[in-house]
Amino acid sequence: MALITLLLFPVVSFLLYHLLSRRGSTLPKGLRTVPGPGGKVPIIGHAHLLKPTGSQRQFIDWANQYGEVFSLQLGWENWIFLNSPSAVKEIMDKQSASTSGRPPMPVGADIISGDMRFLLMTYSPRWRRLRAIVHKLLTPKASDTFKPSQEFEAKQLLHDILKEPEKTYDHCRRYTTSVVMTSTYGRRIPEFDCEDTREIYGLMKDFTENMPPTNAFLPDLVPPLAKLPTWMQWWRKPALAMQKRQTAIWTKYWRTLLQQMEEGKAPECFVKQFIETEYQKQDISEMQAAWVAGSALSPLPHSPLPPSLTLPAAAMIEAGSETTSSTLNTTLKYLAAHPLAQSRAAAELDAAIGSSRTPTFADEPSLPYIRAIAKEVLRLRPITNFGTPHYTTEAVRYKDYWIPANTVVTINQYALHYDATRYAEPDAFRPERYLAYPHKSGVYAAGADAEGRDHWSFGAGRRICSGMHLAENSLFITIAKIVWAFEIRPREGEGVDLSDEGFEPGVNTLPKPYVLEFRPRSEERERVVREEWERALEEGFWLGERKVNAEGMVVG
Repeated sequence: MALITLLLFPVVSFLLYHLLSRRGSTLPKGLRTVPGPGGKVPIIGHAHLLKPTGSQRQFIDWANQYGEVFSLQLGWENWIFLNSPSAVKEIMDKQSASTSGRPPMPVGADIISGDMRFLLMTYSPRWRRLRAIVHKLLTPKASDTFKPSQEFEAKQLLHDILKEPEKTYDHCRRYTTSVVMTSTYGRRIPEFDCEDTREIYGLMKDFTENMPPTNAFLPDLVPPLAKLPTWMQWWRKPALAMQKRQTAIWTKYWRTLLQQMEEGKAPECFVKQFIETEYQKQDISEMQAAWVAGSALSPLPHSPLPPSLTLPAAAMIEAGSETTSSTLNTTLKYLAAHPLAQSRAAAELDAAIGSSRTPTFADEPSLPYIRAIAKEVLRLRPITNFGTPHYTTEAVRYKDYWIPANTVVTINQYALHYDATRYAEPDAFRPERYLAYPHKSGVYAAGADAEGRDHWSFGAGRRICSGMHLAENSLFITIAKIVWAFEIRPREGEGVDLSDEGFEPGVNTLPKPYVLEFRPRSEERERVVREEWERALEEGFWLGERKVNAEGMVVG
């Protein structure tokens, strides 16, 4: 007992010193602080008020109580939640030079990621250089390069569902992982259970198993702990081991692609384009480039903890795969639970396409209801439950509210998406509400009208999701093909759980594994699904000017 006290005394004294020496900004005359609920307790703040599941409903209630903005203390940080379109436009877009930082994560960002994980990088000249490259390579026009890959993978998805409908949940995960890996490195994922997926999902597992309340990531909750002497940092050794594992994986993919380029066999992909930008001339190292390729498109890690205890821990391969598959799986659940909406979508497909072939991207202008389904699901179940946190690098103001520097600011997506003044019957699944939004989300996000956005699932400001165009293309082609081919129903005697309990706890919108019935809509459609996949296996697809076979190898 005496030994424990002796060891804890310097740590507690250290934290008390930093707590007492932490001073807020002087409130300018005529401005006020952002209001928030009571019940704050030392160290964890308001974290005890949040539940692992369903806390987003509490955030809606607080938005209704406090208005356009409210504040919470979550762990060491003060958080400001933005609840109105005008607050998001003003703070995230117009004042983005001051609100594009990331909260400090001494272990997750600095040690494990080596300050190279794109989503967790601090706002700096280096981040801006990397962001400019990533943004250029993921424009709507650039994303169109990967449509042949998405159509190819969607044909396999239909065939997989036809063959093993009970495994649809993982079929969707294979589809999105393969699309992202093909887009990033030109590597297909024909089977979900393979070395590549085990490595990628293993990286995410590293994070989810080492977040608080275990000790490994405690400094990300209480950042001053990172200033302890190195010999007292009990988390450092396992964190460095994780960095070593991740660096080895990203470097392996990077160097394999470099070798393909040297041999003239590299397919068109994000990393090939990145290398061709001559990134070294912009003071970007090969190691940084490999990490950006791995973490600029990464699924946010699933965690059973409230946002006070975890932040998005990774960003191409790690943001694109799990997030898009989660939305696709959520869409299938909503369609199974809403047969009238499903019938309307099927009727639109039948009128535009018929029964002799599956939909393609060329059909998109004729399928506004399919596009509306994707938007409505992203409204009802945004990609994350609490938005992606930004960090103020200097003080900002909104109306008569003062937001100091070093404050977390985030979009309260549920408050915005369930606002009855914007969306009639906000709890209802009504894709038709989006028929008045014929464009993709990036068009509305870039518009000057704060009230004109379709939804806020892809974020806002300078850290808006770079891969949104790739994600929207995936959602369109998969929803269109699945509804064309199958009638989706709950299993006999079972319902579809669309409540918060039907989703995993944590910061991401991740539906729990499910089993639905997928019945071919006709014998002809079943035959078409089989024939199109057989033909795709023979013909492969094109990535840019290179033809790729079903194994992902360049053949022409």
